[in-house]
Amino acid sequence: MSEVYKLIHPIKYFDDYISRNVRPDGREYHEQRSIKLNVDSVKTAEASAIVKCGNTTVVCGIKLELATPKAEEPENGFLVTNVELPPLCSSKLRPGPPSDLAQVTSTIVSDIINNSKFVDLKDLCIAQGKLAWVVYCDLICINNDGSLVDACVIALLASLKTFSLPKVSYDAETEEIKVDPDVRNKLKVQGLPIPTSFAIHDINKSNVVLTDPSAYEEDMCGGIGSNLIVCCNKGFLCGTQKFGGKNLTVESQEKAMKIAKDRANVIEEAITVCIQNYEIENSNQINK
Repeated sequence: MSEVYKLIHPIKYFDDYISRNVRPDGREYHEQRSIKLNVDSVKTAEASAIVKCGNTTVVCGIKLELATPKAEEPENGFLVTNVELPPLCSSKLRPGPPSDLAQVTSTIVSDIINNSKFVDLKDLCIAQGKLAWVVYCDLICINNDGSLVDACVIALLASLKTFSLPKVSYDAETEEIKVDPDVRNKLKVQGLPIPTSFAIHDINKSNVVLTDPSAYEEDMCGGIGSNLIVCCNKGFLCGTQKFGGKNLTVESQEKAMKIAKDRANVIEEAITVCIQNYEIENSNQINK
């Protein structure tokens, strides 16, 4: 009966739950969904990770290529991120050109990585003005059930934390390039810029801020995806993005900031433990 009510009166169904201080899936307003993470999942990629936040599942794979740096930035390499949302990840998507959500998500993920200076592009340069690495980070969503940016960034961070660059020798006179895939150096990264998505809902003339919203909650709160994304790195705020929805009160803003900082610490620990377990397992296999 409740599913019929939800189908016929979706907004009233949602408001009935929120007015009772509970979400349709039983979570409290500040409560996030469980996170599962696995690294080095795609053996054909240089580095990879699979992340599952609730039912939202994203796979990240990294590929490498050599190229000439831009003339205006001769000392920099390239870090290219791309988010794909195939029709199988949501019933709302259709085959064809990238959807608005895919393009918006790609831009947000790129902004978070670049603005936080997580990777110094100078570390990707081999010979100034002559040769640099292009790091392609492809993110494919298998199932989109909300908070897509969170899952994409977590998958990308975990992949880059396990990523290493092959040794390259470049002769400026002959322009000869030699790549030694057996000698590798880990990519230097700065902290972990963790985003936290929120959906903002107005009821009884007050803000209700929902942490880690599901796709249904995002729909009920309007906008493309989440209404608010707060990014924290090592306990410090490193960016916020607001997309539609209602204006936030000062109290709601402060609450969102605190939740984002606490959640960033939890996710950072999860990534660290996952990578440590992966390195221990790899070491044991080598010793055998």
